[in-house]
Amino acid sequence: MHVTDTLKAIVQIPRGFIGIPHPSLPQTESWVFLVLLGFFFLLVYAVSQSSGYITETAKTFFQVKERSSIFSKATVNDFRFRFFLIIFTIGVLSLYAYLIQFKVGSHFLLKEYGCFFVVTTLFVILKHFSFNLIGYVFLPPAGLRMAKESYLNVVSFLGIVLYPLLILQIYIPSHYASFAGIASLSVCFIACILVIIKLFQIFLHKFVASFYILLYLCTLEILPLVLLYQVYQFALKIV
Repeated sequence: MHVTDTLKAIVQIPRGFIGIPHPSLPQTESWVFLVLLGFFFLLVYAVSQSSGYITETAKTFFQVKERSSIFSKATVNDFRFRFFLIIFTIGVLSLYAYLIQFKVGSHFLLKEYGCFFVVTTLFVILKHFSFNLIGYVFLPPAGLRMAKESYLNVVSFLGIVLYPLLILQIYIPSHYASFAGIASLSVCFIACILVIIKLFQIFLHKFVASFYILLYLCTLEILPLVLLYQVYQFALKIV
């Protein structure tokens, strides 16, 4: 006597094939959205600690005065503002660098972004120490303080402006994303121009000062950026 499975006779078991998984792109990765959301709350919290910073810096950016700025006030709120804004800027610049070097067909991974974040953080720390060392040798204390404040202002505003452009570059349709990419590169170029303008505005009192400005641009701006790009490439290969 044969026992038949009436359920199999009635219900037809579906059969198919293994499909092609969705490509790993920035807009399809959930961690990218969570990271960008975290950046938003970090920016809101940082600005809430020093609400007058943006307006004061915008008004006095092109002024050269040997006075302490909002960055030199030794208060708890200002320290929190500086710290969280720097973390925000490092995170945004790291994600932007990763997005530029990402190749379609590879995986957009949180682990690789973490490597970019660590590399950028180490770059900022080394740049800070080298800035102080070269500035101590070649620059007067007042000029060094103004240069550091101006540089920090430019980089902070770069991170703030780059953040919405980064969101557009990731989530808008691909045929419009190129415009956001061009706008992002334009913002980075404008930031470099502003740094150069402030350097000449602060230090160009004599003709010989132009030598120190060129020395700074070569040793602390151009060469470190080239080295940073090479380290990014190396990090992608080893991860």
